[in-house]
Amino acid sequence: MSFLSFLKNITLVVASVAIATTATPATSAIATLKRPHAKQNPEQIQLASSGSSQPIDLPDTGAQNDGWSCGPNSAARILRYYGHDVDYTVVRAATDKKLFLPQRMRNPFTNQWIEVRTGTPPLTLQQVMQKWEGDRVKKSPQTSFNKLINLVQSGKPAIALVRVGSFSIPYIGSIPYLHWIAVTGADSQRQQIYYTDTNSQNYSLSYKDFQTRWNLGLDKDVSGAIASVLKSNGVEARTIVWVDR
Repeated sequence: MSFLSFLKNITLVVASVAIATTATPATSAIATLKRPHAKQNPEQIQLASSGSSQPIDLPDTGAQNDGWSCGPNSAARILRYYGHDVDYTVVRAATDKKLFLPQRMRNPFTNQWIEVRTGTPPLTLQQVMQKWEGDRVKKSPQTSFNKLINLVQSGKPAIALVRVGSFSIPYIGSIPYLHWIAVTGADSQRQQIYYTDTNSQNYSLSYKDFQTRWNLGLDKDVSGAIASVLKSNGVEARTIVWVDR
């Protein structure tokens, strides 16, 4: 394999790894979302309709214990919320069957095989949840902030794809770390979004911080090749998956 071919292949693989993947619960992805947030200027953010709601109390179906299954972890909580007898391991197993895991590629420098586990693309997450909820499971890219607010304030939790960091590779560019979280509430007066993370803990983000993460920033610091791979896997800004009932 030539070096250029290797760069091309590693670009595809690394971009795929970025799709809804997170480090294990003890490391950076969740730590990024736990950090304190400064008070925001309301004029700098997109405001939703006035109102507030108590966060939805999602069942604890188990904490994420690997580096790829934040999507099925969040899905399990919402499916149990709607009365299905599932947990994290059940939904992860159903998702694993729909993904080609592990993926392998050979490193031309060491001649060793590299095994790669990708995260869950939005369409796959929707299809897995449809096993239990059928056509009521909806997927929405480029979602308006008001729509998300209205959903959670009406008692419909939504799984949102957010960016929790990135790393750079020479000749390839910035690789975003993407992560699925379950949005459970919003307080328009305090301008706070509430969510359950895959470590089974509940947190909040300011409207501005949440929207920054939810917008993904793929048009700012991500190379065209990486952005193209992500888009081909259905990764778009402001994506949510939810059950419409």
